[in-house]
Amino acid sequence: MAIISTLRDKGGKFLIVVIGFSIAAFVLGDILGPNSSLGNPNQNIVGEINGEDIDMIQFNAIFEQLSYNFSLNNGRSPNNQELSGIRDQAWEKLINDISYVEQYNTLGLSVSDRESVDMVQGDNIHPMILEAFTDPNSGAFNVDNVIGYLQNLSNQPVNQQQAWFSFESNLKPMRLRNKYDNLLNLTTNVNSLQSKSEYFKLSNTVNLSYYFVPFYKIPDSLFDVSDNEMKRFLNKKKDEYQQEESRSIDYLYFPLEPSQDDSIFYINEIRDIISSLETGQINDSTFALLNSDGFNPYMSFNIDELPAELDGKQKGYISDYQFKDGGIVVYKLSDVAEDKVFKARAKHILLRFTEDDKSSVRSEANRILSLLRNGSDFDETARTYSQDGSASAGGDLGWFSEGNMVKPFEDAVFSRSRSGLIPRIVESDFGFHIIYVTQPKTKKSYVVTTVLKEIIPSDNTRNNIYRNAEMFKIDAKSSSASFKDFASENGYEILTEIELDKNSSNLSEVENTRSVVLWSYDDARYNKDISDVIELDNGYIVTHLSEIKEEGTKKISDVENSIRKSIIDDKKYDYISEKVKGYSTLEDLKLSSDYGEIFEMSDLDFNTNSIQNVGFAPEAIGVAFSMQENELTMPIKIDDGVIILKLNEKNIADSLSSYSDYGISLLQANRFTSSLKIDQAIKKFSNIEDFRYKFF
Repeated sequence: MAIISTLRDKGGKFLIVVIGFSIAAFVLGDILGPNSSLGNPNQNIVGEINGEDIDMIQFNAIFEQLSYNFSLNNGRSPNNQELSGIRDQAWEKLINDISYVEQYNTLGLSVSDRESVDMVQGDNIHPMILEAFTDPNSGAFNVDNVIGYLQNLSNQPVNQQQAWFSFESNLKPMRLRNKYDNLLNLTTNVNSLQSKSEYFKLSNTVNLSYYFVPFYKIPDSLFDVSDNEMKRFLNKKKDEYQQEESRSIDYLYFPLEPSQDDSIFYINEIRDIISSLETGQINDSTFALLNSDGFNPYMSFNIDELPAELDGKQKGYISDYQFKDGGIVVYKLSDVAEDKVFKARAKHILLRFTEDDKSSVRSEANRILSLLRNGSDFDETARTYSQDGSASAGGDLGWFSEGNMVKPFEDAVFSRSRSGLIPRIVESDFGFHIIYVTQPKTKKSYVVTTVLKEIIPSDNTRNNIYRNAEMFKIDAKSSSASFKDFASENGYEILTEIELDKNSSNLSEVENTRSVVLWSYDDARYNKDISDVIELDNGYIVTHLSEIKEEGTKKISDVENSIRKSIIDDKKYDYISEKVKGYSTLEDLKLSSDYGEIFEMSDLDFNTNSIQNVGFAPEAIGVAFSMQENELTMPIKIDDGVIILKLNEKNIADSLSSYSDYGISLLQANRFTSSLKIDQAIKKFSNIEDFRYKFF
């Protein structure tokens, strides 16, 4: 049955949780292996959700299920980046399973067995089943196809049976989440007063005059800041000075690069290859496939695609070796073949026309042709004028064979024996063509053997590089000098990473360095610790832990400049407030202080968060919309200075007979964000601790 074949092809889409066969072996290996955490269970905890510890076995069970799901869906194993994403999915699933289930129970939400059946073969079919069992030809869904598939399920391949059972087991959780989200949407409402308020908030404007004193106009030297003031400020504002856990490191990277001996080895090897090619007694195609490290070692080229080393050469010519793209390469012109039909390469400028404008378009085409005949660059002209999709490529159509283009165009190209601009307009059903023949017609194809040997470090070179890294590590650990000073004294360049994030996979200068991050965040680490030699994909690294920052309030030494500025800004606000005391107009302020200026702004609306000549000032805008006309405010401290407002005029929008359109927009916006906000709230109150960074 065609629909069953469709299900087999799409079966992976059903997998939300699939039982992976490798779990048992993985778990037993972890428990019984040399790094077993049985002696210290806390070493095996990857996180905590809502007071429940999540151990490695529990996490890996879900991770393996999702990895198997990925493999079935994509026909391959996930790469490192995809594995990281799957770990995130496993963690989110645990949060949903633990935190959301509590919400479901509190609200009395459940899914009955009857509902589960209804989603498979009832009146409320699950969308994924609808997709899999809908006939692609007729677009019709027939529940009998589902029933037939289930009756025949035991005869399906094992992985398809697992796919179905996994999908079926997740019908209830999916329906529960759907019910929960729908319930939230139904509880999100907007009344008539809110609709009216939204209209006036969007429509009302004010005209302001204001006196603004930027903080930078007042010299910092007028104010002193004591250490005790900074301590009191940090204690008072500590919620604003929180930091995530982080590590700072210095490191020395030893890249794996081929030695001179390695290059000599590959030069000798490529010379032997050249000798073999010169004999003419080998099959070039087979030889290239067996000896080249590159892709497509034996293939046909058009004349303008030939490697420069073979340009103008005869059949059988073998180039000298060259260093290219991290390897050493040699080319042989193995054959010059004759194709059955002619081919050519051209570029064009197309101008489309209708019967009404054909004459004027022809005139324009002749004008452009004249420009080209007088030396204008064809590619740039095509980009400017051509109405064909090839315009962005300078009109280039690439190579094409006889019979692939409209006849007038093809006749013009294949009747020409040399490259260059065709000095006339060619008309076809598509429009007027201005044609430049890049390569005239030919039947020749050039068969090239390309042998590329990638120059990679030998085992001996690897050992030498590792030995250098190991000796540096030993000497650095035993040295009385600092890590940086020791490296500098010995001619090494140290790299630094400040506040390395625990979830990072790369350093700024070196990629794929997750193992370095894991070392840095290991509980056994201490300040000034030096690592053993860490092996990376393309080198070795020795790491020095220069600073450990724990989660919590930042040290004064780390935020001294920020705190000092904030205290001085507060003092500047008090200074200005005292200096302008007793004002009754904005002009009085101007007379009492040379630091500020008077500005005006009309049609300021409530959704704006900045004021002209002032910048970001949402608190001042909020005050402005609460004022009465001609009212003058007290000094208001904003991010960049002190502002005093005078409301000149309120522009109140006309009342409407109905504000329902504004209510609908507000309701849609609220419903769009409600699920996200609830999700964030549930996670916040679940007291989630994520320790995965210590393991992966």
